[in-house]
Amino acid sequence: MHRFILLILFGSDLVSSINNELSLLETNLLHQYLKTTNDLNLFYQQLIRSNDVDDSRLLHTTINENDIHNQNIEHKCFKSTNDLLKGFDIQNNTNLTRADFQRLLPVLANVKFNEGCTKSPGWTNWKNILIGFLAVTFINCSALGGAVIFPFRNKPAFKWILSAFIGLAVGTLTGSGIFHLIPMAFNIPHLDIYHSYLNKSLLTMIVIYLFYLRDQLSRIFFNVETIICTHSHSDEQLCVQASHLIDSASSTSQRSLARKSNLFTRNKHVNHLVQNLKTMKAAGWMIFLGDMLHNFIDGLTLGAAFMVSIGEGLRMCLPIICEEFPHELGDIAVLLSSGLNIGQALIVNFLAACSCYLGFFIGAKLGELEEFHSWIYALAGGMFVYIGLADMIPELVAMGDEIEKDHLQSKQQITIVFKLKILFCQNSGVILGVIIMFFLGKYGTYLENFIEL
Repeated sequence: MHRFILLILFGSDLVSSINNELSLLETNLLHQYLKTTNDLNLFYQQLIRSNDVDDSRLLHTTINENDIHNQNIEHKCFKSTNDLLKGFDIQNNTNLTRADFQRLLPVLANVKFNEGCTKSPGWTNWKNILIGFLAVTFINCSALGGAVIFPFRNKPAFKWILSAFIGLAVGTLTGSGIFHLIPMAFNIPHLDIYHSYLNKSLLTMIVIYLFYLRDQLSRIFFNVETIICTHSHSDEQLCVQASHLIDSASSTSQRSLARKSNLFTRNKHVNHLVQNLKTMKAAGWMIFLGDMLHNFIDGLTLGAAFMVSIGEGLRMCLPIICEEFPHELGDIAVLLSSGLNIGQALIVNFLAACSCYLGFFIGAKLGELEEFHSWIYALAGGMFVYIGLADMIPELVAMGDEIEKDHLQSKQQITIVFKLKILFCQNSGVILGVIIMFFLGKYGTYLENFIEL
């Protein structure tokens, strides 16, 4: 079906010959896939989007009621299928007959070559840019918000909640890459208007999850280590140091102030941000530079996505937020261990987060050029899948090990049932993240339509 429709839309001369010689075949094929006006609505939206027009308000020249009455529709475009059906006196929410197809087919084919159905030149969608800017700001604030809950790090429930949150980041990041970014890099959603590709993508996700579950169950029942934990969540000294730094920063007692005053007197250069950056450990610089690049690519992705549509941009925000919140907690801890105090660590973390703004505006500018969309999505898709599988899963496993360690320190026995509880807590986040991204891919157009209202 799709190859035939593309053949019809390839050139006006070809359309004319097909209409004359193969009209019965055309009608049968279209009737097979476009049986109702709702099917026609989805198909017409995809045709308009194939011209890089994601909002009907961006159309170059639209047809109004006077144009329909005066039959003045040359080089103009129907704003919606409602206007199209009204122009041909076809009732909405009904089945389409073969006679209807014969009347509608030339108009549908003409969408690809009609100047009125292209994007209006010089149009800048400031609404998308503004909402995208606010979304980037919210993401940065949510990342820095990790410092607020740092004093509660030693609470028993904290690690259980954070473990589920890391699992949610695994599901949303991997799901976003496989369900959205990689298919969009190959322009699959525009070619498959019924999103049947999502079923194959879901199978891919299920296979990845089953292998992950196999590794986790091997650790629980056979003590087989298949995942190397490279994260430092279990470093109790670092956690205690971070907790004390934050407690001292928030304390108003005279004793705390005096102790900090003595520290300033003995090591003035340590408390000066510039001096501390010069003496900061290599691990701190790796975190800072790595975060800048990471946030820049996040901003690049969001800029391009918001220029496609607000709904697409919001779909990209969810996995980034889920990943940034737990990720920044670890980054702050590393910066603290590298020689910075809590205030300086937050400043450095915020400076790294600001690269997201630079990436956003560059991505928004490139997003105006359709040929760059697929490249940006391919770049972001690879990064999202890698972070979700290679970065967040070891962090998830390390957090589970921390929970077990705390359980041992409370002089309680670790049983298989307890390990399965940890696995259930983590997997609830993973599964929820995958489900959310799948349904956003399947029914994301409804979100976009709701936002446009």
